Amino acid sequence: MATIRKIQRQSDVVYKAIIKDRFGKTVKSKTFPKKTDAKIWADRIESNQDAIEAYGTKGAKMTFAELVDEYMMQWQGKSLAQQQSRALYWSEQFGQYQLDEINADKIRTALKTLQSGKCNVGNGRGKNAGAIKTLDKIRSSTTVNRYRAVLSAIHNYAFRQGYITSNPVKKTSSLPSPKGRVRYLSDVERERLLAACQQSEWPRLYLLVLMAMTTGMRKSELLRLTWADIDFDNGLAFLDDTKNGEPRVCPIPAPTLAEIKRFRGLGAALVFPSQLKPDQPFEFKKHWQKALDEAKVQDFVFHCLRHDFCSSLAMHGATLAEIAELAGHADYQTLYPSIGETQAKNSRRGHAKGLEVQRIIKLAKPSSTGRKPVFSAGWLGFYRENCT
Repeated sequence: MATIRKIQRQSDVVYKAIIKDRFGKTVKSKTFPKKTDAKIWADRIESNQDAIEAYGTKGAKMTFAELVDEYMMQWQGKSLAQQQSRALYWSEQFGQYQLDEINADKIRTALKTLQSGKCNVGNGRGKNAGAIKTLDKIRSSTTVNRYRAVLSAIHNYAFRQGYITSNPVKKTSSLPSPKGRVRYLSDVERERLLAACQQSEWPRLYLLVLMAMTTGMRKSELLRLTWADIDFDNGLAFLDDTKNGEPRVCPIPAPTLAEIKRFRGLGAALVFPSQLKPDQPFEFKKHWQKALDEAKVQDFVFHCLRHDFCSSLAMHGATLAEIAELAGHADYQTLYPSIGETQAKNSRRGHAKGLEVQRIIKLAKPSSTGRKPVFSAGWLGFYRENCT
């Protein structure tokens, strides 16, 4: 309940509005020169019970900039640079506010401002590494939603720590996102693309594209791959650092394994290293684009090779469970953009012809490596036989 206290000072009279929670504890107060102003402010605060409860939390005096610093100190997820960039953006927008001053209306306004702004992108590796350039186009709804997700994650952390009583971001809506690009290669396109990659000035482009086509690894997983991650005896690649945080083992078809052996290295060296900085991945963008141009393959990005991999498995009769395990998808729903609705329905109907899970085998040595992948011998053989 709010009370208005008249305070007589030497030169004038002021009015102090005092807000108390339901236990009678003073949680907020403010002084005004006019009683009317004090009452208007008190009525506005009292109309929002969530705000009154927030004033009593231990984070009531914390600024958003302080919260962001604390949040990033404990954050252990992936894509640290992106997370830091987005968290810094919100710190610049709300940093001076105390946590109890940030509400859904302020967030909606900030999201609209973000959406109308120009795109900022990194300038890649090389001599301009770390530089930022601005493109002449507004941010996509997907980008805005990613920024909103980071803001929500920061507030969720504050809620778990008892700094706030609710997450104001949850009172706002995400933007509708367009369907992602889904593009498959025809048999003719695939042959032309592989032939163009074989003629590339970078001798490992063919290997990189072949591995993407036949193992379904993400670009980031391929570029982080080391020689120590490859089991040449069993034809497997061990991925400890994946997008969803779960280790994964990728079977490598025999033709692909033979191509890998042409460049075989040792230890922790990268399979696709930079020539100037061997501890960093090779920047293959211009070589990839040249191969696409020579193969006359249009509207196709590197990630589409992953869609092509999943689609090929589905067309050969693999089930959703098998495709999800091979591709490292966290759940079946994320497969639909990759393989299409029709193929997904076919894959849901059951195991492919002649495909039975006979036994579960462990294909890596435990203890020393800490890797304990489990695979079905049945579909592993089926995949190697039919999907190369």
